[in-house]
Amino acid sequence: MRVARDVRVSRAPIRPIWFDAFLVGVIAFAVFAATAQYHDPLNNDAHATAVAAWQLAHHGNATLTAYQGQFPWLYPVDGRYVTNRLPGTIFWAAPFYALIGSSSYPPIYPSALAAALASAIAVGLAFALCCRIASRRQAAAAALALAFATGTWTVSAKELWTHGPAQAAVLLTVLCYSHRRWLLAGIPAGFAILIRPHLGVVAVVLGVAAAVRERSLRPLLISVGSAVGLWILLLYNHAVWGAWTVFGGYPDSAQASGHAVVEFGVGIVGTFVSPERGVLVMTPALLLLLPGCRAAWRVAPWWVRSATLSGIVYVAVQIWVSRFSGGDGFYSYRTPLEGLTLCVPLLTIAWREWTSTTRVRRTAFAGLAAASVALHAFGSIVDWVLPGPNHSPWKTYMPFDLARHIGGLQTTLWLCAAVAAIAGIAVLTWRTAARTPAATEQRPASDAMTA
Repeated sequence: MRVARDVRVSRAPIRPIWFDAFLVGVIAFAVFAATAQYHDPLNNDAHATAVAAWQLAHHGNATLTAYQGQFPWLYPVDGRYVTNRLPGTIFWAAPFYALIGSSSYPPIYPSALAAALASAIAVGLAFALCCRIASRRQAAAAALALAFATGTWTVSAKELWTHGPAQAAVLLTVLCYSHRRWLLAGIPAGFAILIRPHLGVVAVVLGVAAAVRERSLRPLLISVGSAVGLWILLLYNHAVWGAWTVFGGYPDSAQASGHAVVEFGVGIVGTFVSPERGVLVMTPALLLLLPGCRAAWRVAPWWVRSATLSGIVYVAVQIWVSRFSGGDGFYSYRTPLEGLTLCVPLLTIAWREWTSTTRVRRTAFAGLAAASVALHAFGSIVDWVLPGPNHSPWKTYMPFDLARHIGGLQTTLWLCAAVAAIAGIAVLTWRTAARTPAATEQRPASDAMTA
């Protein structure tokens, strides 16, 4: 009697999530590195941070007396000049200067590469995080939208701001948090405090939310790493400023800004709709995602809700402690970037649960997403002049000012290309959009197991 042989169907091995996250990060880094700012004029904040990173890398200290009058944000303390830039970003950029920077004078390009890499890491982490709640295709779209349709491209990846390292730190915190690795989540949360001290509210909200949900004190272990970060910050500020302070050289300027309730309300409105710094103005794709947040909240995993809540609280604190416009010398918005980054998982679910459920919404979203990318590509690729210090965020619209600055022919070409791309993407989406809502798309089982 013959026994039939087993027929085995060979399947190509599914790539691990982290491999695809690496590829997404590499794509982002390639674009970021190609469009970063490698020459003057730099924003004062970024320039002062870069000089401090170079000084730390090549001389092992924070003394910048030799550059007093040449660079901004230098203040006299105990007979020497130091910068009031916070240490986290300085620590991040110092290895770049140690490896590739000149020891005779602080160049710009290592700081630009440091900013580009930090932002690219954030994009890769956003992909890995979104793979826990969506298909890899949707996760890639969400991560690349964070990269190129928001101020991540024109701020975080452009110069050595605090935002690129901060975005990477909070996303890594949430990634560990989503796996219930409470103690491990505290490490990037502590580093986030070194970058922007008020990011400590993110760890507080995450820890308390998880402790309430789990009915356990174990999630509060996230505070261990946060406390270490806070302690390092205090030690750094004591060594540099001679005082046990959290904000180093910032308190005087923060107190001078005033914090009336009316100003806070104006800041909330301005963060969303002011012509120069409005999130909804410069990233109009959010207009087709925000209406779906209610539906997304109902089905979102616990950690997505916690991350979103922490992002909202952080933005509120940020607006309270500083003006919403975030200063001058950059294109698009920057102060809400960390909060928006923390909301990416919920916005991804919002797309699936509401935006993608009709053909019209999907098409409109595709067009607005293309417009969001076009707006940021315009500011990231074209050289432009920094606006003056006395302009109003309620009267300045950066794309218009930039178009007026660079001239007619180049502006016309950019505008024609943008309109053609937006229209083409919208038409393609309309023609290829499936009648079945994308909300029914099932995530591969392998993704669910390995995410």
